[in-house]
Amino acid sequence: MESQEKVLRVAKLARLDLGSGLSPEDAAAKLATFAKQFDDIVALMDTLAEVDTTGVEPLYWPLAVAAAPPRDDAAARHNTREELLRNAPEQDGRFFIVPKIV
Repeated sequence: MESQEKVLRVAKLARLDLGSGLSPEDAAAKLATFAKQFDDIVALMDTLAEVDTTGVEPLYWPLAVAAAPPRDDAAARHNTREELLRNAPEQDGRFFIVPKIV
């Protein structure tokens, strides 16, 4: 499968419109750029796949700093309903009012 076809397939799966608002020439140039970047990423993954990792332990934390200590998992109420609704564009005193979506 050609690189540009792969990019179009991935864009379709991700529901992306790569040519939105562009002229056909600009859309083709953008598609060519994405195809080149796609090929570069795949080439990098192929290079990484060739690296001998025999005896290398998996790395679960990439930083040399220790992970943050766990905190207590305790429920706490930080804001009242009135405080939260105060900044709402529309509310009825109990709930946020949002546009109806059908």
